[in-house]
Amino acid sequence: MSVKLLVACHDESEKGNGFLLTVKAGAALGKENVICDLSDDLGDNISLLNASYNEMTVLYWAWKNYDRLGDPSAVGLMHYRRYFYFDARLRDAVLKTNVPKDLFYEKSKISEELAELYLSHSDFIAPRAAKRRSVRAQYAASHRAEDIDLALSILREEFPEYYPAAEKYFSGKDCYFFNMFVFPKEIFFRYCSFIFPFLESFVRKSGETGRLFISERITGVFIEKLLSEGLRPTFLPVLYREGNGENRLSAFRREWKTKKGLKGKLLSFRRLFVRRRREGRRV
Repeated sequence: MSVKLLVACHDESEKGNGFLLTVKAGAALGKENVICDLSDDLGDNISLLNASYNEMTVLYWAWKNYDRLGDPSAVGLMHYRRYFYFDARLRDAVLKTNVPKDLFYEKSKISEELAELYLSHSDFIAPRAAKRRSVRAQYAASHRAEDIDLALSILREEFPEYYPAAEKYFSGKDCYFFNMFVFPKEIFFRYCSFIFPFLESFVRKSGETGRLFISERITGVFIEKLLSEGLRPTFLPVLYREGNGENRLSAFRREWKTKKGLKGKLLSFRRLFVRRRREGRRV
């Protein structure tokens, strides 16, 4: 088995190690000073759409240029500041660390051997679910509530095989955040063949020109569909790299500026004083 983990990078130079491959996201928008292993503007790509598609431009590039990765038997996605923590024994959803960037790979316990081991005992790797009142309620607190209704309408009309999983996922409490996973090649191609036509339809029908936050929830729908089919997951915590060590007050100020509506503002205020169970523990 050969596994490649892609790390979507934006504003900082990053280099991988062969198993980890850093990909410059939105490279077509001009980021000459950012140096990565690969760029998402090579070959067939949607790099120019990065402002709305975000890390999904890296996924699209990998889907359409899979041979450039060496045709691995499995591929995954992580982010420049969010990585899988490769210890499936932990029940945490999110972990944090302040270690310097050059020590982060070691801190996250990332290794090709562990990835292959997990995939030999399960069908895919996904983030451990964070618990919320519901996926729908969590999304509505920070974004446009009508996005979920439109997403369900598109799924019902254009992707009916995913509709039951979507209904269950949006009403459930388990949230699979971050657009992170490790999928065998066949599942990865199935995922891309589903999510990119969905996003194209969503943009066309919604007129959305900003960031497609809905993509993260549709990845959750896909994971829910895999579970409904009886596929076996390995769930891993997600480890945040906190950069210069953003404290809780700084995080509150940042969230307060970006959250929309009264519900979003109240959620930011609540997080200033309440740390969710199994989220935010430092390692």
